[in-house]
Amino acid sequence: MSPGILTLVRHGETSANLDGVWHGSTDTPLTERGRAQAERVGAYIGETYPDSVALYASPRTRTLDTAAPIARALGLEVQVEPGLAEYDLGDWEGRSYRELAETEKLWERMKTDPDFAPRGGESPTQVRDRMTGALRRIEATHRGDRVVVVTHGGALSLVLGDLLDGDYSNWHRIMTNAAVSELELQPTPHLLSFNPTEHLQGV
Repeated sequence: MSPGILTLVRHGETSANLDGVWHGSTDTPLTERGRAQAERVGAYIGETYPDSVALYASPRTRTLDTAAPIARALGLEVQVEPGLAEYDLGDWEGRSYRELAETEKLWERMKTDPDFAPRGGESPTQVRDRMTGALRRIEATHRGDRVVVVTHGGALSLVLGDLLDGDYSNWHRIMTNAAVSELELQPTPHLLSFNPTEHLQGV
């Protein structure tokens, strides 16, 4: 049996992306441009990956609204997977990336302590475990088939670093809003493609 392929999609643009603030558990809707990106990625996946057998998404509004056009294009229902949610920073939700980096030293703390978590939030270990677990469950459920997974940039970067480099803190490539990547988990994790955005040209 050939290995299954996870088609990874990052959600479309939100106001938090434009403002440079962290919205992990914060349920931010897509912007008008984000909705246009979702329509484009839906058409692209429907045309490029019509063999997809299932579609999963994080429970956040921004991922569900990105998944909706994909569902229409493929004739599939969106299956909600809580393990695909974004990194929850608890009391630090809504703060700017600059403040998180310079005042709270978030990324330095993450690198040196995988169990560090802001009050009410998650640690890198918790994010890695739940999201890697979700991806592996999805792949195992549809072994040998292509599945579309709509999720988030921050958590996905952490998990790709862990799966591909053996260190969540070493992955520095971020998927663009509504970009698409292809991941195989078997026999060993590797990327078939990363971050193509040609389908978003002009949006």
